[in-house]
Amino acid sequence: MRKTTEPKIFIVLVNYNRLKDTIECIESLRKISYPNYEIIVIENGSTDDSYDKLSEIKDILLIRSDVNQGFTGGNNLGIQIALEKLADYVLLLNNDTVVEENFLSELVRVAETDDKIGLVGCKILYYYEKNKIWSAGGGVTPLLKRTFQYGENKIDRGQFDQQREVDFVSGCCMLIRCQVFEKIGLLDSDYFMYYEDVDFCLRAKNNGFQVTYCPNSVIWHKVSIATDKSFRDYYRMRNYILFLKKNFTFNKIVHLFYGMLIFCERFCRILIRKFFLKDKEKIDKRLKSLTSGWKKGLTF
Repeated sequence: MRKTTEPKIFIVLVNYNRLKDTIECIESLRKISYPNYEIIVIENGSTDDSYDKLSEIKDILLIRSDVNQGFTGGNNLGIQIALEKLADYVLLLNNDTVVEENFLSELVRVAETDDKIGLVGCKILYYYEKNKIWSAGGGVTPLLKRTFQYGENKIDRGQFDQQREVDFVSGCCMLIRCQVFEKIGLLDSDYFMYYEDVDFCLRAKNNGFQVTYCPNSVIWHKVSIATDKSFRDYYRMRNYILFLKKNFTFNKIVHLFYGMLIFCERFCRILIRKFFLKDKEKIDKRLKSLTSGWKKGLTF
């Protein structure tokens, strides 16, 4: 990339058996208007020929991990490299996304308006439903500390086109000022995947940084189409309780109560599907994974 006076951005993509998606994402990044960036691809222990194929792509920094370190470990590896190369910002971007031409320019523009802005996220639309919102920033409910995403599953009619401060932005697309890492460290590897982005944003906010949603930056996301549902059930349940323990000063009784409420809600929702779906073994597997996640969260 040519040298400019613009802040230097390192874009981190983590690939795990999703070669086609990663290549599509890289191709969309080639077309962006922002001039001063580099792409780091973490090949995160894939079991296919991803590494060999990615090695053929020019102008990316490809790093291989022999094992799957999860979303947190894979991104942390990329972040460390970016910091060593004196990045101004690190952009964490899911490899199953494609981006609008000006998405990075808009993120940087917002970040550069105020040194207190530590993280900036974009408007994320569904890849297969181009005008439907997946995330327009996120919040945490006051009582149960449940996370939610503004605008989720709503048709984009411009109703979320106002820039604002939010509790968190999705790790699917998160521009991070490097001073944030200096102050609070990297993503918490305990999470492996899910809730690590919320945890990171709350830690940043607790250390004086703002988290901002930028509606003029737009990407399209395929939304976990390859993630096994039982795998997802386990980590979401486990990590919800872990998130409570790490960010809120409740005692163990409150953790148990909150965890039980969410566990029962999810258990019942999955159980109901057993009466309507033919593949009951998959439902049983999901229920078992959810239960294991709840137990692990309480004893983590």
